Amino acid sequence: MRCAICGRTAVIDGLCIECYMERKRLSWVEDVIEVVRCPKCGYFKVGNKWKDLDFESALFELVRSIVRVHPKFDVEKLEVEPLTSGEVGRYVVRLKGNVEGYEVVDENVVEVRLRSRTCERCTRLSGGYYEAIVQIRADDRKIEDGELEVVKSLINRILERESDNQKAFVSKVVERKEGIDFYFGDRNIGRKVSREIVKVLGGKLIESRKLHTRIDGRNIYRYTFAVRLPCYRAGDIVLDKGKVCVAVRRGKGISLDDLSSVNLEDAKVVKKREELEKGVVVNYDEYTVEVASERGVVQAVKVGSAEIGEEVYFFEFDSRFYAIPKSLYEGR
Repeated sequence: MRCAICGRTAVIDGLCIECYMERKRLSWVEDVIEVVRCPKCGYFKVGNKWKDLDFESALFELVRSIVRVHPKFDVEKLEVEPLTSGEVGRYVVRLKGNVEGYEVVDENVVEVRLRSRTCERCTRLSGGYYEAIVQIRADDRKIEDGELEVVKSLINRILERESDNQKAFVSKVVERKEGIDFYFGDRNIGRKVSREIVKVLGGKLIESRKLHTRIDGRNIYRYTFAVRLPCYRAGDIVLDKGKVCVAVRRGKGISLDDLSSVNLEDAKVVKKREELEKGVVVNYDEYTVEVASERGVVQAVKVGSAEIGEEVYFFEFDSRFYAIPKSLYEGR
């Protein structure tokens, strides 16, 4: 087939590549491209999503999403270069590739404008929007600062993973006498956070919901995820199913009878870790040790091995003293 104009071999739409490029286009893009940026968070709108990009990257992604090309144009590279100084102004959109084996370059000159518009995330955040409350409580004790730091770290990590989600935010944090409440813009993130807290710190999770409103005939609910941390902390002495244990981590303890691992299911705190006393072993036999301390010499149940001069933690429970070697207790 020959080119209808010059008679050379036709490549595209009945024309050779040279005649086609002189008269027609291989790519099309709007003469004016509007880049939308949120004035509060600085995110750019690309398609239907708001993204954390710089201006050049946002413009490039926007152009890539809206440029149209001829079906025979195999694009290998896209370039967007400014023709004027500053972010706004005239740009050239250059596409490099080939048509039926012929290397070609197609260019469009466009005007780029910048417009401000508050994104959905910032609009919701400023309005106090929330879909779920994650309530953190602890049984029969206050939440420790260390536990709260773990919770905040988990929240930040999950929100970072959900950065493309316009509802991935905490709109409010309320500290109460009994604990702390986090208000989440997305109920699914609230669910993820609460499950992760229980996984890391232990405890129980109770999920409930309450009708908030109706939109277009649909019921809209707000969810509450009540996280109940266990009554014990690592290092506390607990009683579980008749066994005296030292809690070591979430749901796990060490029996002081035989140093076996115990799954803590119904543990009750019998001695807080800060209530343990310190002493030094001055004598021992197969079952007991004598411990010198500020209260004098006490006779205690021997937990594990013991050596004269060894430091121990000891406590009294149910009219008996227990002595735990410092190396064992702190190495738990």
